[in-house]
Amino acid sequence: MIGTFSGAEARRLLRFLAVGGGFAVGYGAATAVLTGPVGLPVYATSVVLYALCIPAAFLMQMRVTFGLKRTWAAGFPVYAAVQILSLALVTAVTTRFVTGHVLPDTLIFLSSAGAAAVLSFFVSQRFAFRQTGQNGSRKV
Repeated sequence: MIGTFSGAEARRLLRFLAVGGGFAVGYGAATAVLTGPVGLPVYATSVVLYALCIPAAFLMQMRVTFGLKRTWAAGFPVYAAVQILSLALVTAVTTRFVTGHVLPDTLIFLSSAGAAAVLSFFVSQRFAFRQTGQNGSRKV
């Protein structure tokens, strides 16, 4: 946990943030293109794309961040729930504190998204990305 944060765990956190950040950029760009020039409906498009990103991001986090070939059976549902709760947290914070000014609003979004990402890392590391043993048991 945080009290015993090692160098390996710091590198894992950076990989987690890089993978998640890459998906965030891809999601943002795809949503902008599909709702702008293509003209698809904003809400439906953003929800569908976000839902499509979760399993792909899970696989990338499992392999790239945590170096696993598989995780325990509840790993994906836990990861998906954490991602949805993180989105809800960021949305709740940003909608409550939005000022209508670009710089403060950007800082509010980045700080809430950053905090949600770090929290997501610790929850995912502890509960989603656990290896399974030969007999299917969970390794801590």
